[in-house]
Amino acid sequence: MHPSTKLGLCLVAMSVIAGANGCSEQPDPVPVDAVGQWLNDRAMRAAEKDQASGANQDLPEGVYRLIPVAELDATEPVKQHFREKIERSRSGVMKVPTGAIPSEQQLVIALPKTKRSETTLRERLPNPPSNLQGTALTTAALIGMEPTGALHGLRSSGLSRFYRLKDIGIVEFNEHNFRVPGGVIEAFVEAQNTLINGVPGKIEMTVDDQGRGCVSLTWAGKDKVYSLTATGDDNVERKAEALRAIAESVVD
Repeated sequence: MHPSTKLGLCLVAMSVIAGANGCSEQPDPVPVDAVGQWLNDRAMRAAEKDQASGANQDLPEGVYRLIPVAELDATEPVKQHFREKIERSRSGVMKVPTGAIPSEQQLVIALPKTKRSETTLRERLPNPPSNLQGTALTTAALIGMEPTGALHGLRSSGLSRFYRLKDIGIVEFNEHNFRVPGGVIEAFVEAQNTLINGVPGKIEMTVDDQGRGCVSLTWAGKDKVYSLTATGDDNVERKAEALRAIAESVVD
């Protein structure tokens, strides 16, 4: 099975493209039908390839790579769609329509409440969960967690943990092991606009007219792709600073 990645509280689900906008975004000027069809076609081709190879084939180790938009195996309208999304995200804090960013109360109601022990997580993930000791999340209230990425029974390639962090809002920390055999996660070179411990990353900030804000931060490590998303009031600069501090202290 080709893994699909969920990165961020408000993330657009994409089977092979990492670093999509982690917060809700304004409507796209380019129709998304072509993008949806391209994603569907690509997922179908991957499934057919896996089926043709047999369920017990020896798959190569998964990879994470940065690629230019121009090298994407898509039509020009699809590439232009991503170029315009990247351009909007690089222009600074993006304004989104009313209702695009959920309230903290709405998120708390909707988020999973399951909490699993370190021992259980070690059994169900490809490698131990990321160590968040020393980050602001150590003292935050854990709301719950859920498996993400490629799911096989009780095992998964990823994990999201949800917290309520004072003065910041609801924070999701997602870790996804891209080394899972057969997996390919790609992110656009042009979308990288920051550094986390010297590694290229992407940060995006959005606000609405209800006083709500959302910040997402994604980057990759040796074996995992990480994302942090903070949703709360519209002080996005403070959220961005807090997420960066957490990211730079994550230990694997």
